[in-house]
This record gives sequence, C-alpha cells and structure tokens, in this order.
Amino acid sequence: MVSSDQEAKRARADVVLAALRDTSPATVRDLVTKAGFSRPTVISLLGALESHGVVRQSSGGAGNAVGRPAASWEIEPAAGIIVAADVLVSSALVVVASIHGGILSARTVAIHSQQREARLAEVSEMIAEAAGRQAPGHGALRQIAISTTGVIDGDGVIQRSDLVPQWNGLPLAAEISSRLGVPVAVDNDINMAALGEFSARRQAGSIAPDADLLMVQMTRGFNTGLVLGGRVHHGRQWNAGEVSDILGQPLDKFDSPTDEWVESAAVAIGSVAAVIDPDLIVITGPTPASLLAIRRVVARLISNRPVGAPPLPAEVSGLGWAASVSGALAVALHTAAGTLLGIPDPRPVPFRNFDLVTAELEKGPHSTMTTTVPSQLRTDTLRVGVVGVGARASLALNSELEENNGAITAVAEPHHLARERVVSRLKKDPDEISISPDVGGLIKAGVDVAFVTSPDDTHADATCALLEAGIPVYLEKPLAITLDSATRVLTTAYETGTKLYVGHNMRHMNVVRSMRDLIRTGRIGEVKAIWCRHFVGNGGDYYFKDWHATREHGTGLLLQKAAHDIDVMHWFADSHTTDVVAMGGQTLYNQVSDRRDNTDDLMVDWFSHDNWPPLTQKGLNPVIDVEDLSMMLMRMESGVFASYEQCHYTPDYWRNYTVIGTEGRIENFGDGEGGLIRLWNHRTEYSAEGDEQFPILGDANGHGDADVLTVTEFIRFVRSGARTDTSPLGAWYAVAAGIQATDSLRHGSTPRQIPSLPGEIVTYFLNNQVK
Repeated sequence: MVSSDQEAKRARADVVLAALRDTSPATVRDLVTKAGFSRPTVISLLGALESHGVVRQSSGGAGNAVGRPAASWEIEPAAGIIVAADVLVSSALVVVASIHGGILSARTVAIHSQQREARLAEVSEMIAEAAGRQAPGHGALRQIAISTTGVIDGDGVIQRSDLVPQWNGLPLAAEISSRLGVPVAVDNDINMAALGEFSARRQAGSIAPDADLLMVQMTRGFNTGLVLGGRVHHGRQWNAGEVSDILGQPLDKFDSPTDEWVESAAVAIGSVAAVIDPDLIVITGPTPASLLAIRRVVARLISNRPVGAPPLPAEVSGLGWAASVSGALAVALHTAAGTLLGIPDPRPVPFRNFDLVTAELEKGPHSTMTTTVPSQLRTDTLRVGVVGVGARASLALNSELEENNGAITAVAEPHHLARERVVSRLKKDPDEISISPDVGGLIKAGVDVAFVTSPDDTHADATCALLEAGIPVYLEKPLAITLDSATRVLTTAYETGTKLYVGHNMRHMNVVRSMRDLIRTGRIGEVKAIWCRHFVGNGGDYYFKDWHATREHGTGLLLQKAAHDIDVMHWFADSHTTDVVAMGGQTLYNQVSDRRDNTDDLMVDWFSHDNWPPLTQKGLNPVIDVEDLSMMLMRMESGVFASYEQCHYTPDYWRNYTVIGTEGRIENFGDGEGGLIRLWNHRTEYSAEGDEQFPILGDANGHGDADVLTVTEFIRFVRSGARTDTSPLGAWYAVAAGIQATDSLRHGSTPRQIPSLPGEIVTYFLNNQVK
C-alpha cells in the first residue's frame, strides 16, 4: 500500500517535472521559484526523477563542489517514447513522441489488409516500425494510444464498427499490447477528436482544465464527442454521442446544403447543447470544402438563440483530421506520465512540433471518408511516357509498381540505339511500345504522364511541350541549365495549370528527412549555418566521360551536381539563397589525355571502382570545360549562411551535412544504411560520439529508395492533387543559386544575387499548384 506521504511526494515530483518541461534546462533556483517548494525539497525530487531516468544534470552546469547537485537540470531525451495512432479504414496516421511531449515523427501508412487477423498484424507492424525508428536516442516505447472507428468499451474492445465490421468484438488494446509488450489504450475516433480539440485549447490557455466541450462531426452522419470536466464522457454503454441518423442526410452527400438542412443541423446541435450547456461547441466536416456549410450552421446556431440569452460559444474545428491523433497523443502522454510517477492524474504533458502532423496530413487524404483500400482507389492504369532513354530512364519503372498502377507505353529517344536502350534500361520489348525520335511523337502516341530524363539542356523544351499538351511531367533534376529556361518551365506550368513535379529525390532520403526532423523538432534551436562537403568519389565516371563534362549541355557541376544539396540546405533552413560567391577550377581531369567519344555508351558501360587513381582514368570526354573542384558560399533570405564544397576525385563517395543552430548542431557520417547522425547540444571539448546518435535507415544503394518514394509521390499528386515534399519552386531556387555561383566562379569570384520570381508564380507553387 502506498502511504499518503509517498503519494504527496509523487505529486510534488509531477509539479517539478512539469516546471522543468517548461524551462529545460533550468537551475534549482528556477525550479524553486516555479514549483513553489523549498530548495531541499526540489533537490530531493530531482534526485528521485533522475533515478527514474526522466531528468538529468546538465553537463553545462556550474556545480563543481563534491556532493553538491549540478547548478542546472534538464529533461532526459532518452526517457522513452509513446506512439499515437489514428487507425481508419484504409490508412493509419502514426505519430511518435517523446514522453515529454516532443513529436518526433508523423507518417500516414496505407492499410492494405482487410481480413481480421492480417489487418491486426499490419497495424501492429506499422506501430512497431515507427517506434523502432525513434527508440535509438529516445528510449524505450512506454505507451500506445489508438483512435479508431466504432463503439469501443473501457477495455479497448471494439464492440461494433460499421466501417470495419471484421473487427467487431476484437479486443484491440489487448491484442496490440500482447504483440508489442507495452500498455495500449484505445478509444473511438470521435471521442479522441473531442479530447484533441480540448487539449489543444487547454494548452493554449483558451479553455479551463475542467471545462466542458461538445464536439460535433458532420461527415457520414452526425456524431458527437463529449468532454465533461476535462475528461471524455463515454456513457454507460460506451455509446454517448452516436446520433448519426438525426439529420437524415449526411454532409458528404452534397456540396452545398439547403437552408432546411442548415436549420435542421443547427436545431439538433442546439438541442444537445441545451442539455449539456458546454463551455464550447466545436464543429467539423468531411472535407475542407465543407467549411462554408459549417460556418452557416454556426451562424444559424448563434442567430437561433433567444433574445437576452447568453451567447452560444461555437467554433469551427482548428485541427480537422488531426484532431483524433491529437487526442490519442494526449491519452498516451497522460497515461505514460501517470505510470512513470505512480499517480492517477498527472499534470497534462503539452506537446510540441505538431506541425509535423499537419504537414503529413497535407500530403493526402486520411479520413473516414476514405473507406476503400488504396489499391481499390486507383483509377485506370496510367499510360507513361519517357523522354530520354539514358542512365536515369529506369527511374520511370517505379511508375509500374503495384501501388502506382502505371505502364510505360511510349518513349522519345533520338539516339540510333533507341531500341537497344529500351531493352536494357526499361526492360521492354521495343516492338510493344511506341518509340519516337522527339517529344511530338510521344505526345501523339497518347500518354497520361511523362518522365523527362534526357540531357539537362533539353529539359526546358521537352517539359514545356508536354505541359502545353496537358501532360503532367516528372522532370528529373535539374529544372533547366539557364535562369531564363528554368523560369520558362515554371511559367508554362502556371499558365497551363498542368501538374509539374521535379525529382529532387534527396528530400525523401532517410538521412535528409531525419536531419530535418531533428531541426524542426527544435533539437538544435534556430538554424544559423549549414555546411555541405560533397566527396564525389565517382565523379570521373559519372561526370567526365559524356555530355556532363561540357558547359553546353549542363552549364557546370555547381548546377548539375550541387542542385541536390542546395535544395536540401534550403529545405533544412526553410529558406532560399539570395546571395552567392564561388571559386573553383579544373584541377585534375584536364590533365588526363586519354579521350574518346562515348555517345554510343552509357555510364553503366564504363563505371568501375577500379578506375583509380583519378589521373589514370581512360576514355574521358573529348571536351571538358567544367570544373572538377568548386566551392560556394550562400546567404539565405532568412539570414542563414551556408557553404557547399564538391571534389570529383576523392577516394570515397558520400556527402556530409553540418547544421549549426543556437542550441546545438547535427552532422551525418555516411548518407545511407549503416551511417549515423550525431547530435551535440551540450558545451564540451572534442567529443567524437556527440551527445546522441541516430541511425540512418534505407538508401543502402544510393538514392534508389528515394526514387521509389518520389515517383510514388508524383503519381499520388497527379491522381489526387496531394501536397508534395518536393517543390518546383524549390527546384528553381536551387538552379538559380547554382547558375549564379557558376557565373561567380568563372568571373573572378565576384558576388552574385539571385533574381526574384513573379509573385503570382511563387504563390501558385506555394499553394501546391492551385490557383
């Protein structure tokens, strides 16, 4: 039995922990002031929390005397993690957070299995995988909370689910807990959404901790979730709020509801509100397009109030489809904190970095409106065209993956070995697809989408012709090789409204996404400097034996090669370059005299790690007028400073990013499977290992994994208009910086500025190509 003194001590520890969450790191004096306890009490409580592994003494503290506590304390970043999952019919939104509330990752995952056990196994695996990615450096998984559809009892058993009937009677909490070995809480998605809306407002200070909130969701029916006294109200039969038939016609059946429907909705909501008398009513709908209808209902609710009656507080949902997972986060954090401290009702754990969740939801639909599995959502097979059957043409094969449902039916390739390359690069019978010498022939053949993988100097003309024909384009980077042609591509996309996607696939590499997540979650504070060193060990084979070696076809390697890394640095900084200066030159390959014309071969024909040392290379391009060693300095619009260096004759091939912020720095060692990201966020002398390490997963063979993800993102964008992580606007900024840096390099290393794009074009692409 726990004594009252022990209970009181644990409750005080909760107060100190909450104070430290707000101000970490903090001195003992800070915590005494904030918690209101004596110094000896705070020191004792910190010691207890440290023994539980949730706080630690800051290495930057000034406490040097033996036996005295450190002068400052901080949250222990490896104290553990929680997972919140919103599991719907055809997708799950899985969010991982530290037990202190910092969101670490958010990912929407398709659910393919519909059979009871297979579906359960699939959901278990996606939760385990998400937790496994974050556990290194953040600690063990402590709690899971799941939001899902149906009537769910207090033990996490799905009593009834109309949308997923195969899960009727499933003890979901017990099954997931058994598989993953951690406690699991499960509740109905509407209840979780109500709690999510309540928690967001409580954290913002706009609603009292013990307030009442009525959540109304008008989607396929009319459902409510109730938070009474700061807690979800379930009802005796776990069925509170299930009034889906009250309106007769659900909102998703029509775009513009009639006045009669609006009046009926307002009366129904007003009647429920009259019984509950909540502090706030929050209303949500099935899609962003329903916002106008919801506002009409809110206005009618207010106007229906009797003269002299107090105003009815009603709002449109602020979280949308993120509300349910927000509620699951609140449950998981609250439960984990209570278990950790041994108290039934710990202080709410505020969560941070919620923009990771909203950004993930912007990529595509995740809602109860999507009631079929993704494979059934795909429309007819897309006819895919390929412009340029060279080294990168095989990228287009990813369009034929099952989830993308495309088929390569036509190519444009002027080379006399076009048929042979169709066989070698695309694995196709040349007699079964259309082969044209130019883009016009491919357009006439009839395609639904096209991949442009031809030499860089052909990008603009080919892409503009396709866009003008109404054919969405996946354009391999770089966007173009001159500022004028790059701007022409964006202008054509804007004027025609045809979808344009530029394949900056590194935005989908794990090393890049992991580093960006660390930045966005505030682990190093505000970014101030980014350095990239690119060791292009394969440069001789990749760039000096064909058209890449010439300014005519590629401008320079600060454009062709560096565009990837400039785009990544812009993405890290959430900004773009405005000023550049560069230097470099031909320092090695111009000395190699063995030259030949390789126009009938592709890079795969001559590539070998045995081509070493660089001065012994054979068969270089007859013309070499691009630099093999170059470096550039950048100043971004946000004030971030950046540098980029590339050398094309190093023995090793990888890139190293260092990102420095106001509270730490991160750096990658290796950029694929087996590599590490190290984080330093304490003042120290030389420390090779850093304060934390994060493994790099995937991309073991270069950016092949990222190629799959970019092509899949492109197809999803074409089919549904889903928001993308890559950006044609970002591609333009990367090209502009590379072009201007090359000009600086070749003209005395004098500074250059990046010109501005027309405002309407910037707005168009920032709005995901919607006018």
